[in-house]
Amino acid sequence: MAGRGHKDIFADDIAWGQGASPGIQYARFLLDEDNAATSPMVILSKFAPDEVVEPHTHGCNYLEYIIEGSQMVGKANFTKGDLRWAKAGTGYGPIVVGPEGCTVLIVFQEAAKSNTIPLGKARTPESA
Repeated sequence: MAGRGHKDIFADDIAWGQGASPGIQYARFLLDEDNAATSPMVILSKFAPDEVVEPHTHGCNYLEYIIEGSQMVGKANFTKGDLRWAKAGTGYGPIVVGPEGCTVLIVFQEAAKSNTIPLGKARTPESA
């Protein structure tokens, strides 16, 4: 039931977007749609088996929860139920998704600062 100030989104109704790679799908949700720039943002992401995300950082604090599957981040392996929490500007990666794929829930402190900022060899002259 959805009422004033309440929103229900059922699994079959999630609008999935395509990530930078064909092996990444995502759905974004703002917690305060009236203040998009400062609102926290929740992202539900699905990664195909063996997908690789190059080292990067974000301009705000974030928390990631592994719902299904696994991913290796640097030298640490994260599986179902594990959490990662990083402060703004903290670099990490590469992320190497396990053979079963991976589904994660990510919470960014500020939607406007959530963009991926490439690091290391992933940087290009355009992103530097």
